[in-house]
Amino acid sequence: MLSAQYCPTHRRRGVVRYRPVGDTGTEVSALGIGTMRFKDRENAARMIERELELGLTYFDIGSAYSYKDFDENAETWVGAAIAGKDRSQMVISAKAQPRHGEPQVDRGLGISTRDQMAQCIDNSLQRVGVQHFDFYQLWDMSAADHFEAACAGNDSPLAAMRQARDQGLVRHLGFTSHGGADDILSWLQQVPDFRFVTIYYNFNDRYPERVLEYCLEHQVGVCIMGPLRGGLLTGSSEVFAQHLPALAGMPVQEIALRFLLGSPAVSTVISGMNEIAHLEENAAVASLEDPMPLDQRAQFIEAFREFSQGQELCTACRYCAGKCPEGLNVSHLMGLLQLHDVFGLSTADPQIKALAGNERQNPAKCVACGACVEACPQDLDIPGRMDRFTVLIEELTSA
Repeated sequence: MLSAQYCPTHRRRGVVRYRPVGDTGTEVSALGIGTMRFKDRENAARMIERELELGLTYFDIGSAYSYKDFDENAETWVGAAIAGKDRSQMVISAKAQPRHGEPQVDRGLGISTRDQMAQCIDNSLQRVGVQHFDFYQLWDMSAADHFEAACAGNDSPLAAMRQARDQGLVRHLGFTSHGGADDILSWLQQVPDFRFVTIYYNFNDRYPERVLEYCLEHQVGVCIMGPLRGGLLTGSSEVFAQHLPALAGMPVQEIALRFLLGSPAVSTVISGMNEIAHLEENAAVASLEDPMPLDQRAQFIEAFREFSQGQELCTACRYCAGKCPEGLNVSHLMGLLQLHDVFGLSTADPQIKALAGNERQNPAKCVACGACVEACPQDLDIPGRMDRFTVLIEELTSA
């Protein structure tokens, strides 16, 4: 469980509450604005207007989001929506993706040199129409070769980010990642410049919890993406009402946000909202002084054992990645199975049913070779769960 040795104060201004981003001296709204799912320029304008009214300050932007051309993309939509508004009430984080290969500089993809990254930063500043970014992140740095492409040598994208910081074009550096906890921790330790990290985390995918502990101890800011697991952590579940009476009747999406905001390590949670109703529901949770107290959060995690009848849960640590000789995405399949069997959620059922016709990812392909089990730090009976998954698919498709 996360300790409270460094416990951020949660001030309130407007509707939502505010939290510090590690030791950067910057505060952000507990709920942030993910711009990936804006439908169009008009939708972006409506959403941002209401978000600012509710007191949301953190903008996560990406140069490839909704990209049609240099002048028509999510960055220019954001720029148009915030034009003339008080910049001091906004904390804007931009990013570009480090990769070896063919670069797409206008989109911020495949960036591997200092000059390419410098151009990405200039492009984004121009499109958003601001003089600086509060944070600039290496986007989806999720594997060792991504880190090498981003950080190795004097001609690296990281070198350009440091120069931009020295010039006042960006204030703080960080990265976003879907990588394993070991990699993320290693990168934070190797590059002390990284004072902010965006990671994929929710109550079904808890593999980054060692990262949260580290960031709490070392005062590194943390942004959470994927809070609702792509919309799967929504709806209702009798399992929660049965094992956690205090949460009975509460929508699963609210429980999911409370769980994340209950962590003292979390600075902000971003959700790709494009509907005003969803925004207002989430902002109401972010307005709570103590969304999920640490003792209740510990009870919530302990209840997982009751949900699973004492079996350990897959945390999506991804140590099994690439181990299956049949090419199965083991952690993804285990996550879907848990949503149905452990958490009692039907939201994953369409994806589960679709596996019946998926020759590449059907769990019936499992040959029980044990390769994934050897890699699993929790020694899960993955072949047994694959058998159960095969039965579940048959049950759902025949219903």
